[in-house]
Amino acid sequence: MSKLTIYFTSDTHGYLYPSNFSDEQPRSMGLLSMRFPKDENTLVIDGGDTIQGSPLTYYCKQTGCALPIAQAMNDRGYDYVTLGNHDFNNGPAYLRRHLTELNARCLCANVSAGGLDLPIDSAAVHTLGNGLRVGLVGIVTDWVKRWEKPENLEGIEVCDPLEAAREAVRGLECDVLVGIYHGGIERDLTTGRLLSRTDENIACKLCEELSFDLLLTGHQHIALASGEWSGTHIVQTPCNAAAYVKVTLEEDGAFHSELCTPEPHATLTDAQAQLWKELNLWLDRPIGRLSRAIWPGEKLDMALHGSSIADFFNTVQLWASGADVSCAALSNELRGFDSHVTVRDVVASYVYSNTLVVLKVTGAVLRQALEQCARYFAVDAAGNVSIARSFLEPKEAHYNFDYFSGIEYVYDLTRPEGARVASISRNGAPVRDEDEMTLCMCDYRATGAGDFDFYLDCPRVREIQTEVSELILNYLFEHPMVEISAQHPCRSICGHR
Repeated sequence: MSKLTIYFTSDTHGYLYPSNFSDEQPRSMGLLSMRFPKDENTLVIDGGDTIQGSPLTYYCKQTGCALPIAQAMNDRGYDYVTLGNHDFNNGPAYLRRHLTELNARCLCANVSAGGLDLPIDSAAVHTLGNGLRVGLVGIVTDWVKRWEKPENLEGIEVCDPLEAAREAVRGLECDVLVGIYHGGIERDLTTGRLLSRTDENIACKLCEELSFDLLLTGHQHIALASGEWSGTHIVQTPCNAAAYVKVTLEEDGAFHSELCTPEPHATLTDAQAQLWKELNLWLDRPIGRLSRAIWPGEKLDMALHGSSIADFFNTVQLWASGADVSCAALSNELRGFDSHVTVRDVVASYVYSNTLVVLKVTGAVLRQALEQCARYFAVDAAGNVSIARSFLEPKEAHYNFDYFSGIEYVYDLTRPEGARVASISRNGAPVRDEDEMTLCMCDYRATGAGDFDFYLDCPRVREIQTEVSELILNYLFEHPMVEISAQHPCRSICGHR
């Protein structure tokens, strides 16, 4: 019999129903499909990124419908949660409502909210029925400050997670110490190879410098059980409620953990069933037409030869911003667009809450950006092209490859990294390093995220605060028929495949 059982979820992103929202077919996912048997020696914990990121959360925000996530978590007996970076996306009032509705206690030692009355604590000691004292400390990556719009953090301070955790741990008297970290793992847990040189993810450093027995991690969306670093047991879940982790502490003091997949169905209350019906009616509303359907292709093919979906996103961004050039990325998973476009097509294809930023850039900066994108490709000695490991580990990050419109450009993958951009032209003329132009991108990219730090030195011309998904809907309302070209701005010279 175990001394402690923990059920852990993270990065559920509002995926309550057993659906990925691309259609109404049931799938093995969704918080409503999860059940956590509880006794006095069991804790249910969530690692953040809970209230943003799905068509459901978008629908609730747009229509003013009450977000049902807190109630679903209460029904499943959650005891503790921490905050994820996306939980700040809708501002402090939205977050306060969620946390107030939760029965679970929010622990986030490196977030303080002054007079905003957010119910957030640094740490807790939970005494189980068997007398075991479990210390818990929550923290979130401080890259929140880099990504989030200033108005959404007004009155909120996010400080260094390591220092905050160190201070929180210092005062705890407990038998077992558990960290709840909305951040990821910066090293390969088997080889020790450094996977990231930034401090966005510091799980291994936390294990090295603090006395955690168990570290529950998130943010990277890695499916991980039974990881270990510096004597600390480490776990993480995939995103969108596709799995949870069950952790047990045995009588001999050893931790064991396993990934568990929910059933492809859920028993819904009347209110949940009614919301599901209303949501699907809204998602299936027709809003415009394309000259042809545009579905996602294989990721490497799209990066090499271009994507009509990315081109369409860039068309919308150029229309909304008036910029000379636009860049857009694709999420790891996206639905695509039927020729008769519905709301479902839009919100299941552009899933982020991004807004737009227009920067003034030079041709030299543009070349630097394209060279960074060209690092997506790995080329072996025989000239065969694949996706670079850095875009696959420690998590898939296809969203860090950008597609550009407003220019024509050629990648020559027979060249070494850093010199792969063979040509850039605009309106038929070569782009020189000293040329100046405006470049539109999402606010996430404008923070330099994804190794685009050089954007931080570029002047901001304007910001468009409307979310991109809403801009796409507005564009379709104003353009009843959209012509989709078969041509793409990019071309790749790569020899073999």
